[in-house]
Amino acid sequence: MTYEIFFKRHLALIEKKLKTILKAHEAAPRSIHKAMQYAVFTGGKRFRPVLVLSACEACGGQFQKAILPALSVELIHTYSLVHDDLPALDNDDMRRGKPTCHKQFGEANAILTGDALLTFAFELLARVTPADKAIKLLAEISTASGTHGMIGGQVADLSDAAGKKTLTGHDFISRQKTGQLIRVSALAGAISSGASSHQLKKIEQYGECLGLAFQVVDDILDKDGYCKVMSLGGATRKAMELIDQAKDAVGILGAKAKGLNFLADFLMKRIPKK
Repeated sequence: MTYEIFFKRHLALIEKKLKTILKAHEAAPRSIHKAMQYAVFTGGKRFRPVLVLSACEACGGQFQKAILPALSVELIHTYSLVHDDLPALDNDDMRRGKPTCHKQFGEANAILTGDALLTFAFELLARVTPADKAIKLLAEISTASGTHGMIGGQVADLSDAAGKKTLTGHDFISRQKTGQLIRVSALAGAISSGASSHQLKKIEQYGECLGLAFQVVDDILDKDGYCKVMSLGGATRKAMELIDQAKDAVGILGAKAKGLNFLADFLMKRIPKK
């Protein structure tokens, strides 16, 4: 079964809600909202919001209850891509077959588009009820997105660009830059469901392993990153071990974890066959 078919309901809800909130958010100046919509609807797999909804289900919650943190995480991820593509960082002209945001709308507007998406993400989290759940989600997601998470990893990556990469250093960069947002996606779903402390711990372990595995697999596909600090075979073993550890962590959740297991298996299937 394909990713799109397995998560048909999740993806339909995510797309519908993204279109609704971005449309409702429109006001003058129209240009910034047009750029935000352009950045969000680029044909991505919505891996992170699907993970939020799947983790909520795995802990016994209805995935519709996790939609606001799911959308928030996707907006944060999108903002990070808009800024990563800028000339000062990766200087990319194309993303998923389309001109990047700064190529389509200009560099200044792309910077502001990223700022707007990040700000809107926290506006959505503030709408979560009850308030104590909103506060917990805000604390977790903001930390994972900031200098102790995604931004910290980006800065470490820039600092390391001119130096000799090491496995330890690349592990740190990958856990922060990519892994933290995936980890907190799983955790946000569990929080939204009202999960027990034991469930939260297991879901967080799953997210940590899956987040690092995600980057290892990307590096294998790109022949970059981990493939420069270890052999291709070593990187492949590392990815497979992390995916197995992720699945083991949520084994206690039984059949309810089928969505989480599917995401792990989906990642495993992306690893090239020898």
